[in-house]
Amino acid sequence: MTNLFTAKTNFTSGELSQNLLGRVDLKAYDNGALSLKNVFIEPTGGIYRRPGLKYVSTLSGTGRLISFEKSSTENYLIILQNQSAKIFLNDTLVTTLTTPWTADQVPKVHWCQGGDSLYLVHPDVAPKKLSFANNTYTLKDFSFLKENDCLLQPYHKFCDEDVTITTSDITGNITLTASDPVFQSKHINCQFKIAEGYVKITAVTDGTHADAIVLKKLDADGEGGLITRVWGEPAFDPDYGYPGTVAFYQSRLVFGGSRTLPNYLWFSQTGDLGNFELGDAYDAEAIEFNLLSDQSNTICALYAGRHLQVFTTTAEWMVSGDPLTPTNIQLKRQTQVGSTDTRFIPPIGIDGATIFASANDREIREFLFADVEQAYQATDLSLMAGHLIDTPIDQAYDKQTRQAYIIMQNGHLATLTSFRAEDIQCWSEQITDGQFISVSIVGNIPYFLIKRGEQFFLERLDVALHTDCAFYLTTDEPTTVFSGLSVLEGKTVKIVADGITIPDMIVTNGTLNIDYPAQALEVGLAFTHQVIPLPPSIGASNGSSPVSSARLVKGVFRVIDTTSLEIDTGTGLHQELTRPLGSFTLDHVPEGQTLDITIRSLGWSRVPTAPLWRIEGNAPKPFKLVSVTSDIQIGG
Repeated sequence: MTNLFTAKTNFTSGELSQNLLGRVDLKAYDNGALSLKNVFIEPTGGIYRRPGLKYVSTLSGTGRLISFEKSSTENYLIILQNQSAKIFLNDTLVTTLTTPWTADQVPKVHWCQGGDSLYLVHPDVAPKKLSFANNTYTLKDFSFLKENDCLLQPYHKFCDEDVTITTSDITGNITLTASDPVFQSKHINCQFKIAEGYVKITAVTDGTHADAIVLKKLDADGEGGLITRVWGEPAFDPDYGYPGTVAFYQSRLVFGGSRTLPNYLWFSQTGDLGNFELGDAYDAEAIEFNLLSDQSNTICALYAGRHLQVFTTTAEWMVSGDPLTPTNIQLKRQTQVGSTDTRFIPPIGIDGATIFASANDREIREFLFADVEQAYQATDLSLMAGHLIDTPIDQAYDKQTRQAYIIMQNGHLATLTSFRAEDIQCWSEQITDGQFISVSIVGNIPYFLIKRGEQFFLERLDVALHTDCAFYLTTDEPTTVFSGLSVLEGKTVKIVADGITIPDMIVTNGTLNIDYPAQALEVGLAFTHQVIPLPPSIGASNGSSPVSSARLVKGVFRVIDTTSLEIDTGTGLHQELTRPLGSFTLDHVPEGQTLDITIRSLGWSRVPTAPLWRIEGNAPKPFKLVSVTSDIQIGG
């Protein structure tokens, strides 16, 4: 038998998959854990019990959270639901708007902010513009520029390239004759772009004949009629579909991928967001092109980073040009991972990289430009924690805590702590009594849409709270009766009264009757944090090897500002954080302790994959662990 001394000084590899239990040679093995539930990982290496979730509002059903930053002090939260949009400011509902998107369409709505407006698109609904001005909130159709009655929108020829249109004249009231049937009754009052000009269809005789009025001369230098293959009808309508993605890039509004043209990109003219006229390819004029390769390229998302990044179902593309003009634009396929097109998962930027969910629904990738190769790479950030990634449905990034929140279809929340300068990319998992549905960062506050039972709630992280769906109630005078808790009706709740944890109770008639008067009460649902280490390893001639049997002789746990620490070394959970009787001050809330706690254990573990200790607890109290030093006996 030999003694092994180990010191885990950080958890910066995060929770690792059980598939790595044999990879004791990895550096990540030393700094990782088998389970990190309901804890956040600090870039400095420590872990702490996550904050609680404060109750904000009850919602009528599922939806999607969108943040809108009007100014540094005025940040709105928009909740898209079935044909409605609720707008919150500082946790208060300020208005509800009627919207065209059904509950089934909401997951595929894309958006981007431009100034004091939010642009929203969906393949089956005309693009919308949500404006915030003078405390007025307006949702209306996005308007393409109209110049001399000519609508400067994208046009497309939805038939064979050889089909021609013959016009009886190039000005005034004219007749149009197509070489193949192209005209439909829906084209009446619709504009066509023909050669250099525009016409408005006034009547359709049959598929090959229509009457029109010329809005802009079809040939600036010609006379009489013309025959041309250069013509197009509006690219967007209910039959052909509407843009599915939207972004801003170099002062241009960019639309991507309609239902009929899923691999097309349309760029507005520079600084003229409603003008999509292609013109004569001058630098500021609009741009249109499609992604052509040996694979299908349905556009799933756009992200304006170092370049315009285009995420499709089969690959990731880079659109470049400095500045971007019709003559110098370059389009290059970079990687071939692909993204899902069944729902919109917004790409998020972290330290110059773009985080996106892969098409296989099992990976979170990092799209990062490599200066040496002068190309992008798509590294799998979840390679060693793949068990946490199961069909992502939404994600957001909190710059303040450097954490990305990624919601899975199973209702769990995977948390990625990222600190590129220190080469830290680590995962933990958050679980609540319900399902996480959507997430958004408003200002510096993470908001969540959560389903609990059959109800939907808006909640937000609050560092002052230690429970979920939490209420913080105060009174002028101490009292034993606290009401206004109908949201938690019939639930067993955790309670903190004037900073002291008291026994659990059940909310009845929206009220709690506690035994002793208090002025401040936190009431909410319990959640359990859990920390389980990886099994020990021992040095071998070629590195490290697993251990078949081991005994924890002594473990030293260093905690900071902690008031509860429950540890199991094989005989069940025991509270290890106690205070000497003389350290208490009457009428004062016990402060968190910073100290080393020594644990001793008896008995051997002969299961090679079994951990030697486990930390777990649901007490609404702070807990922070920064290191664990172990004395382990091997081979008994």
